[in-house]
Amino acid sequence: MSESTLFSDLRSRAQLRVSASEPDVTKMATEDVATLVHELRVHQIELEMQNEELRATQLSLDVTHRRYLNLYEFSPSGHCTLGTDFIISTVNHRLSDILGIERKKLMHYPFLRLVYAQDISIFQHEIAQLLKFKKQISFDLRLYRHDQTIVHSTIYATIPRQEENHTDQIEIMLAINDTSELHTKSLELRIKSRAIENTLEGVMISKADNTICYVNPAFEQTTGYTAEEAIGRDPSFLKSGRQDATYYREMWNTLINTGSWSGEIWNRRRSGKIYPEWLSLSTIKDDYGKVEYYVGVFSDISTQTHIRERLHSLAYYDGLTDLPNRHLFHDRIKQTLADARRSNSQFALLFMDLDRFKVINDTLGHNIGDLLLVKVAERLTSVMREVDTISRMGGDEFLVLLPKTDSAEDCCLVAKKILAQMEKPFELANQLYHISISIGISQFPKDGHDPETLIKNADNAMYRAKATGLNCYQVFSEEMNQKMVKRFSLENDLRQAISKNELEIYYQPLMDIEKGHRFGAEALLRWQHPQKGFIPPDEFIPVAEENGLIVELGNWVLFQVCQQHTAWRAQGLDIGRVTVNLSPHQFLQSNLVQSIHDILQHTEMDAELLGLEITESAAMPNLEYSINTLERLQALGIKIYIDDFGTGFSSLGHLKRLPINALKIDRSFITELPNNQDDVAIVSAIIAMAKSLKLQIIAEGIEDEAQLGFLRSLGCTTGQGYLFSRPVDVAAMTAMLQKQ
Repeated sequence: MSESTLFSDLRSRAQLRVSASEPDVTKMATEDVATLVHELRVHQIELEMQNEELRATQLSLDVTHRRYLNLYEFSPSGHCTLGTDFIISTVNHRLSDILGIERKKLMHYPFLRLVYAQDISIFQHEIAQLLKFKKQISFDLRLYRHDQTIVHSTIYATIPRQEENHTDQIEIMLAINDTSELHTKSLELRIKSRAIENTLEGVMISKADNTICYVNPAFEQTTGYTAEEAIGRDPSFLKSGRQDATYYREMWNTLINTGSWSGEIWNRRRSGKIYPEWLSLSTIKDDYGKVEYYVGVFSDISTQTHIRERLHSLAYYDGLTDLPNRHLFHDRIKQTLADARRSNSQFALLFMDLDRFKVINDTLGHNIGDLLLVKVAERLTSVMREVDTISRMGGDEFLVLLPKTDSAEDCCLVAKKILAQMEKPFELANQLYHISISIGISQFPKDGHDPETLIKNADNAMYRAKATGLNCYQVFSEEMNQKMVKRFSLENDLRQAISKNELEIYYQPLMDIEKGHRFGAEALLRWQHPQKGFIPPDEFIPVAEENGLIVELGNWVLFQVCQQHTAWRAQGLDIGRVTVNLSPHQFLQSNLVQSIHDILQHTEMDAELLGLEITESAAMPNLEYSINTLERLQALGIKIYIDDFGTGFSSLGHLKRLPINALKIDRSFITELPNNQDDVAIVSAIIAMAKSLKLQIIAEGIEDEAQLGFLRSLGCTTGQGYLFSRPVDVAAMTAMLQKQ
């Protein structure tokens, strides 16, 4: 009974007692009051007990609410509540941590702005399914952090049960788990798995009982067994039988005790073929140190064995000619040297170099040059003994070791055989070419007691052979060594001669034999050394050709001649056409025509008054190149002369194709005219041929009247030589022009 009801009942009872008699009233009032007081106390106790229960219930509800809030706020998952408009209405701290966005900023924030752009359609589809079927769903979703980096997450979405009077207010609860780390590890596992799948090495994984549970494609390719054929079997089915039980027992002991083993194993492919492989084994253990898996990684080293053999060949044999190379030759010569010292015997070295090989290489190309080297190696091999060693040292240099060769005569006999082999023309690119060789010879113990000295002295002798005219051999001597020292000193001085103004141009007049007057001159390079005096061209020009300085010298000469020619014309002096010699190296320069054009432009010289002299050896090796270059030079207005004609190997068929203007008969055919009948026949034929080709003829080296008269009788109209004038310097030439 409530307190208000109790008081109402008391009032009713009092009114009844007022209507009764007075004595009864007093008695009844006393009894009723006591009863009412008692009832009031009972009801008060009941109320207090109900209030206590209410307080206990409220306390329990408070505790439960706090526990719920703690679970919600500090859950390992992010939580939020959305309306159907996807606006966030509640959010916990964990979601704030996951996204790196303050909680208060997330409140009333559009959830779709947090969704990775390409995943919005996924989210909308999944929520549509949730609203339709009212069942909890889960799906993966990418979200943005505050810095626009990506969070990979798994979403659990549900719709909480709604009160009956709130069915129109649907809420969506999301539990969001951050799976970024799991995603990263999964990606790493996929990458590692893909790497294993695609590695060139075979991989085999066995369980603790040694049954195969995985093999990669490289295993299948190497062994020939498919994964289906290998998985579930013991790896021993691959054994070849090459290694015995002891070998495998030691392998397993090492693997168990150390956790790894590596070594060479011979296994058998599915085809039955035995092959070597390099195998590395390792164990995978659980947290308690118990072996769970064995991992084997192997590679087929039969290919490596082949490569090692190939590398050995490359290390000791020339890749082009298959001859022993420098390293193997040094081993052979050391062994021969030791044998010679023990037996008190002798041996010899031949150092060989092809003459003008660079011309072939530059004009015909490196492929043709390589073909020539192969053919030369074949010819050298054909004349050597089995005990001899032929080596290609590099480029066009060859060395021959002749063990137990007792005399210089024996060495010279071998050199003569080699020269005879080289006399035969080589067929290159469907054309025949004559290639000569220069040979230097040194002997043990006369010319050296160690390999380096013997090779150096044979090299010096070879250079001496080149200096004496090519296509010959020279035996080393101490006198020759002194000459080589002098040569190297000369080479060093020559490099500085231009900058020190030690070089100058001389001019030798070209004469009209019939009319007896001068109509031009040939420019000749001279060197006046400040300490050594005059150095003849035949001493320093070959040095310049060998060390490559000839191109720089040639350009310098051409510039000086054109500049001087312009200066003479400015003075009113007419020297006529001046010819300049082009070395083979200079002629082969790809920028030759442009370089000459630039010089003519810079010096303002008339190209019609310039002649260029080239030798047969420079023009003939690559006829098409020569024709093209000479035509371009003639297009500038320059006249072309073939110098030293008759000393080369040109054919008349090739000669008539060359765009040239004149032939200069070499002085070697003029010197003994008219007494030497061979020279008479040669000169007569050259002059007749030139006339038929409508070419001008110039005879070099005319020194007496007999020669002059004979040449005039043959119809030669132009010449030069000491009979008319020696080469003179610029001052003397200027005086001649002024007198004229």
